[in-house]
Amino acid sequence: MKPSKGDLYIVDLLRKSVESGNRCLDLSYERLGDVGAIFLARMKDLSHVTQLNLSWNELTDVGIEALVKCSSLTGLTTLILEANEIGDGGARAISEAKLFAKLKHLSLTKNQIGDSGALHLIKSGALTQLETLDLELNRIGEERLAKFPDGTAVVSLARLNLRRNQLGDETVSDWLQTGAFVPVRHLNLGWNGIGDTGAGLLAKSPTLARVEQLLLDSNSIGNVGAEAIAQSKQLESLTDLYLYDNDYNGTSETALMDLRIRLLLKKRFSGTELNLNGQRLENAGLKALARSDQLTGVETLSLRNNHFDHVGLEALAQSKHLSALKSLNLMDNPIRNKGVIILAESEAFSGLRNLNLENCGIMPAGVLALARSATLNGLEEITLNKNEIKERGFQHLTASENFTNLKSLKAGDVFVGDLAVKSIALSAHLGKLEELCLNGNNITRDGVDTLCNASNLKALKRIDFRRNLMQYEDCILLTDLPRFKKMEMVRF
Repeated sequence: MKPSKGDLYIVDLLRKSVESGNRCLDLSYERLGDVGAIFLARMKDLSHVTQLNLSWNELTDVGIEALVKCSSLTGLTTLILEANEIGDGGARAISEAKLFAKLKHLSLTKNQIGDSGALHLIKSGALTQLETLDLELNRIGEERLAKFPDGTAVVSLARLNLRRNQLGDETVSDWLQTGAFVPVRHLNLGWNGIGDTGAGLLAKSPTLARVEQLLLDSNSIGNVGAEAIAQSKQLESLTDLYLYDNDYNGTSETALMDLRIRLLLKKRFSGTELNLNGQRLENAGLKALARSDQLTGVETLSLRNNHFDHVGLEALAQSKHLSALKSLNLMDNPIRNKGVIILAESEAFSGLRNLNLENCGIMPAGVLALARSATLNGLEEITLNKNEIKERGFQHLTASENFTNLKSLKAGDVFVGDLAVKSIALSAHLGKLEELCLNGNNITRDGVDTLCNASNLKALKRIDFRRNLMQYEDCILLTDLPRFKKMEMVRF
């Protein structure tokens, strides 16, 4: 029988791809079909191939059953079979492929695999090094199994993706009983049909004890299921939980936010330091954080870029667990003057020694609140960069006894000029100031000369006046002045 042009093309394509010697053999979108897979399996030497991509090739179980018998394909670590027509038979053939003993990553997204094929892969006795299994967009949960594969889940399986299948509460119950999730650390069950019963079963199952990331977004979980997860004692390793687009209300949201904070604190603590930068907590997250007794003993709290305003800060100010707090970073949150007033009036922050208010929308009235505070009077470091505090704000600061212990003042890009420097130089309360950073303002040589001659700033060791209105010659001359030569750091 004379081969067709299509067959000759496939043979030539496979020959050229294999002869290239590339460890990554990408044949995606070539529409090889089962015939192409059979040709590939008969190639003389594929021992150099570690990654094989056969996505979008119209493969069925027949092609897969031929592929797994390829005696030279023994070094494979990654196999991508997305968007084919592979069913339970093909999945079972892969699960029994002893030649694939080194396989670590297997993707079968958008095929026709049901519960039987999926569980055979998870419990494979041949794929002993499998770490990642992607079964998104298959038929899992479509038909309930009466009999499940024997054995335990592959111990190395860390990531399991069952997203966009048809898992309901009954499927969840069955799968939990099989122990399929025991080794898994990342479990994606999003976009299925899981309801309160299924969520409750997940929350109570000890087989999820190792799960660190659990995705349950876009299911049918209501208040009962959400609260069961929020109160779970079994999800002890959980660090990330995704429950977006479900059916629970505000009460459950509060419980889940408390859970999220507990998980974040578990992951973000370092001794007495708690770094929650960039977690998008918003006001609801700040309220949950304020409720947490895990704050007890925290000395350094960083909340940079979390999208909360004075409402969230007010909740934190009412916390009963901040007695040890010494350093607070509120950078890049729009708390504005109202937030600073809350800081200034709250006894919860009375122990602060370091306060970062960079880019918080503060104006002179906010600085005045700090200057008049009856509780916030022990600051040693304050950062006011990128606020519109202007000269008036500086006058409030330099005239206040609240800043007597100040050692570091950073106020870059705050729209000030020489008058601000002069108010610092004349202040009777900044004798302990060691560091002064006023970069990015409108200060001239005249203002710096005032600083140079100031007798009150005896402790000053470090200054930063970059990006101001001084000429190059001014910078050279100033650097050579005796006072600046004695300093640890001088930047113009």
